[in-house]
Amino acid sequence: MRDGGSRTSGGNSHSSSVVAFPNPVRPDYTGPIAIKGLVRDANVKITDINGKLVYETKALGGQAIWDGMDYNGSRAATGVYLVFSANENTSLPSDALVTKILIVR
Repeated sequence: MRDGGSRTSGGNSHSSSVVAFPNPVRPDYTGPIAIKGLVRDANVKITDINGKLVYETKALGGQAIWDGMDYNGSRAATGVYLVFSANENTSLPSDALVTKILIVR
């Protein structure tokens, strides 16, 4: 399976330096938003600040990619978005992380 170069190596736990890029997401930016430093193949959920689920994916290795769109296919509105990441490998100790992305439209 080809992943288009978006796979990165991931460890058994989240990196101490998880980063979302670009952050903040500026009005003229239309590319992907990358979240790097995640636990290998993590389950990733992105919500608005009120907790409404906007996007869900599985990390490719230690990186998740978000296209900045919500479940309706619209560009995510201006606001702070929370990224929740957790490992799904039950043979490893539980590891979870929360980080933020600011979108300015």
